Order: sequence, then structure tokens, then C-alpha cells
Amino acid sequence: MQSSVKRKIRDSNFELLRIISMFMIVILHIGTHGISKYVDVPSFLSSFNEGLYYFIRSLAIIAVSLYVLVSGYFLTNSIFKLKKLVHLFLEVSFFSTIIYLVNVLVGNTVFDIAIFVKSLFSVFTGEYWFVTVYFAMYALSPFINKLIGGIDKKEHARLILIGFLICNVWQFIYPNTLVGVSDGYGLVYFLFLYILAAYIRMYDFLIKDLHRNIYLLMFFFVALINSLLIYRFGLMDQLYSYNSPLVLIMAYSLFQYFKKLKIQSPNINFASKYVFGIYLIHEQSTVRPLLWRKLGIIEDIIATNDQLIIFKMIGYCLIIFASCWGISFIIGTIYHAFYQKVSTYVSLK
Repeated sequence: MQSSVKRKIRDSNFELLRIISMFMIVILHIGTHGISKYVDVPSFLSSFNEGLYYFIRSLAIIAVSLYVLVSGYFLTNSIFKLKKLVHLFLEVSFFSTIIYLVNVLVGNTVFDIAIFVKSLFSVFTGEYWFVTVYFAMYALSPFINKLIGGIDKKEHARLILIGFLICNVWQFIYPNTLVGVSDGYGLVYFLFLYILAAYIRMYDFLIKDLHRNIYLLMFFFVALINSLLIYRFGLMDQLYSYNSPLVLIMAYSLFQYFKKLKIQSPNINFASKYVFGIYLIHEQSTVRPLLWRKLGIIEDIIATNDQLIIFKMIGYCLIIFASCWGISFIIGTIYHAFYQKVSTYVSLK
């Protein structure tokens, strides 16, 4: 028990990274599902705020890659357990179904048996694209680990190079659905990030190690370059793709920065325990239109004085993040009690 507690404290740096990544996801969604649906950003915002908006989104666009890197980093050295896969399925289904039924009860949506069934099996139906791809990646993880364990450092590096050329060069410049990278939304890209994370776990760094502050400066510098390219050339679709080479560099840099941090905080670990639920709540199909259209959040943001509009956007992100964390804590507590009951009757290895 003591070693388990020590491990959690030792890994608080990665738990903090999970928290920050989830906040980044909220920032991305307030832009993608909200602001950009209401206004044309270049013509609506002042030049300064347009550049600042692109810079903030450039900082946040690495969130999904970070989540996969953190998962791959730890799964590489872990033993696959079927019960963890079942746990993921049950947790996502529980959250999705409870949220849907609450929305029905409060009159936000009308009960539909097809949507109810979709909520029950949301991992398989694609209710949450990230969960669906992550579930498949986790199911394949023991076999990927065997592949990684059977090659040496040089072969592992070659595998990463090949993956980079396919995912971040070829499929970035000339994307097509046949390869399965899908702008970084596909299973192929998740597996590439997993293999990259495994290399970092085993050999610490790619090419050359740097001081942690250099990694942090690299993250901000590349984000600035990314935002300037978008501002100057309007390459938003390309440079905000998850498989953009610049996005990969930023994700790698920030991951390495946090890997080198030494943080011991049970409070961070506790907060991190419920951040995944923030995603499950605010991206649920009946919550998304409520959040970004019916509550008037976006209308309030775009009606704000131009000088304060970015601050208002970040403020709402904080409110959404904190509110969803609180709801996640409640649903998560109920779910864990439910899971403990189920576990007593069903034994999975």
C-alpha cells in the first residue's frame, strides 16, 4: 500500500499534465463548437485578438496527443488486464447514460430508445470519438508491447521514423482515408504516439536531451510559429490537424517538460481522478447543443468589448471546466460504488 501511495505522489507531474490537457480540450471546444460557429474569426476579431486567439488554440491543440502520450508511457510497462478494459466501457456507458437520462428528465431532450441504446454502448457507437479510438488502442496494447519488447533501440527509432514519415509528413501533406491517420483522429496515429511514448519510457528522449526549461520554451516558440502561420496564410485546417508536425513537436516538448518535473501532491492526484469525466460530460451529444447554443455562453462572449473578449472566453472555459469537474465528482463517486458492487459478483483478470 505504501509503494502505491508513493507511486501516485511521484507521478503527480503527469496527473497535472492530464488536468492541463483537459482544460486545453475545453478551450478547443469553445472555439470549434462555439465561437467559429457564430462568427468568422478573422473579420470579427481585431488583429491583436485574432492573433491571440490563434496562439491560444495553438497551445491547446496538443491536448489529445498529450493524453495518448501519457497513456502510452505508462501502458508500456503495465500488464494488460481485461477488467480495466471492461471498467473503461462501463464508466463511459454509465456517464453517457446518466447524463442523457438527466437531460430527458429536465426537458432538454425527448426520450428516444435509439439514443438511449447508443448511450449504453457509447464506446462502440462513437458517441465520444476519442474513447472509441483509445479503447481500440488499449485492447491492442499488449500486442504492441510485445512488438516493442522484441526490437532494440535502433529498430525502435526506425519504427518511429517510419511512423513519422507516414503520419506527420505523407498524411499531413496529402491525407487520405485509406491509411487510417484521419488528421490524427484515427487508430493508426494513436498507435504511432503509443510507440513514441514507449521509446521515451525506455530511452528517455529522441536524438538529444534538453533542459526542461528549453523544452518549455520550444513548446511556446513552436506554438507562436504555428499561430503566425495561421494568421498570415490562413492554414487553420492544416496546422490545427492533430498529426501536424508542429503539433507533434509541441506535444513532445511539453511532455518532456512535465516528465522532468518533480511534484508530490495528493491534491493534484485527487483532482486528476475526475478530469476524464469533464470530457464525458461536456461532449455528450445532448449536452453539446445545450452548452454551446442554448445557454447563451457564446452570445455573451461575442457581445463583449473587443479588448476583453479573449479574457471572457478563458473565463467561461474555467467555469465550464470547474462545473463539469463537480458533476464528474458526483457521477464518478456513484459509478465507483456501482463498480465495486459489480466487481463482487463478476471476477475479471
